[in-house]
Amino acid sequence: MKRVQYDRYGGPEKMYFGECDLPQVGDNEVRVSVKAAAINPFDWKLRQGAMKLVTGRRFPKGMGTDFAGIVEAIGGKVSSVQVGDEVFGTVDFKKSGAFAEVVVVDDHHLVKKSPQLSFSEAASLPIAAMTAWVAILDKAQARSGSRIFINGCSGAVGAFAAQLALAKGAHVSGTCGSASMDSARAAGVDPIFGYSDQQAYARNGKYDAIFDTLGTLDVSGGLSMLAPKGVFVDINPTPGRMLRGMLLSRRYKLAFATQGIQHLPAIGELAGNGTLRPTIGLEAPFSDALSVITDAESGRRASGKIVLAF
Repeated sequence: MKRVQYDRYGGPEKMYFGECDLPQVGDNEVRVSVKAAAINPFDWKLRQGAMKLVTGRRFPKGMGTDFAGIVEAIGGKVSSVQVGDEVFGTVDFKKSGAFAEVVVVDDHHLVKKSPQLSFSEAASLPIAAMTAWVAILDKAQARSGSRIFINGCSGAVGAFAAQLALAKGAHVSGTCGSASMDSARAAGVDPIFGYSDQQAYARNGKYDAIFDTLGTLDVSGGLSMLAPKGVFVDINPTPGRMLRGMLLSRRYKLAFATQGIQHLPAIGELAGNGTLRPTIGLEAPFSDALSVITDAESGRRASGKIVLAF
């Protein structure tokens, strides 16, 4: 099969289209013919070597985590899906390889796709929605009447976070770029501030939770904006931010997509009934994968998820 892979850690120039043997299916695994794969910043961070202590130095390595497609084969102990089912899911980041014609994953890393979702919409869900779920529902514990502030409320993670919080009855405010303010306001985020309007959103009152999707809020400043029992949720744990946050307060919380894999079935249900609404910014053919990933990595990104279609 054909896939995007690399032979050493580094920049986008390390990627290439390579041939890979079709993976064997283990007892608890599912083989899927990929119809769409969504690009996440996490994908190129892995290729850059951000997690090389975990991912190791065995090459070549495939790229990509989030996918949607049709089940081709199942292991002997798999009962959750059948051959022919339309599914979506995410590949364990230690393996990766979703930017490929075929992918083999553990059965608990995928769920059936709602017929209400396209393959591209379904592929856009896993990493972003799992991260948002962990941050908003597990860490921030959003509920009716909560005041939640999302720094980056129009990005893939931020938009899902806002949708989840609003579905719980929380009041959501946040920041985004000027081009996204109207769409964020239409989604229910109010008030909305520009990224540089820190004094304005700091004066907006004390928050029950602050979710920094971008890693651009000063940790000590964010903590000062919290209500007495509020929490600051971070998904950009640089050593400096972690040290500062954990030294300053127990209210500094970290959220990771991997903590949310058990919520994938619920995410699928919420997307199927319209509570979670993926936004596709660009759908490109798999043959353009190298240039599309390079553009996204360089900051030339579409507004919404970037999806490779097969």
